[in-house]
Amino acid sequence: MPPPKMEINDPGLNEFISELKSAVAKKDKEYIIGVLSPNILNSFGGNGGIAEFKSYWNWSSEDSTFWNIMDKLLELGGGKYQANGQYIVPYVYTDWPDDEQYDAFEQMVITGTHVNVRDKPDLKESKVVGQYSYDIVKVDHERSVPSYEETIWYYTESLDGKLKGYVFWKYIWSPIDYRASFEFIDQEWKITFLVAGD
Repeated sequence: MPPPKMEINDPGLNEFISELKSAVAKKDKEYIIGVLSPNILNSFGGNGGIAEFKSYWNWSSEDSTFWNIMDKLLELGGGKYQANGQYIVPYVYTDWPDDEQYDAFEQMVITGTHVNVRDKPDLKESKVVGQYSYDIVKVDHERSVPSYEETIWYYTESLDGKLKGYVFWKYIWSPIDYRASFEFIDQEWKITFLVAGD
């Protein structure tokens, strides 16, 4: 499932995404708050809004996970316009196949080419047993290896069952993981949601 080769025809959206990437790289909190919708959806169980956003993302901390999440979403890219005018990233969410053989809760997408699959969840003490390239793979979350609140090694299996092993978190993403929506509101592009789950 490689990212689609899409071009954004809206110069304003292109400029917004470029500025957003720059702001994320600089950790420019003022810019980010300025481009949030007043009613931004932060989770499916909350009431939304900027105050909730700041609390949800521990905004007063320099270690807010927002920066890594948004950077990853913009890196994955390949989003799509929705019927309501929203532009949603990443492609792993927007392009997930509508087919019964694919289960968004049990499968994930490899987000690169020649991604190593290892026999152990360790870069130094493991052997490479194969490689994936933009594959959809099964994930065994019980055998995956967490670190604090995040999984750093996912135990995967190819859909044909021929390749099994660990993949580093930087090269895999779930269709129900974080995704973001950008919408043109009152002559400005805004972030209208940043959510995970279903």
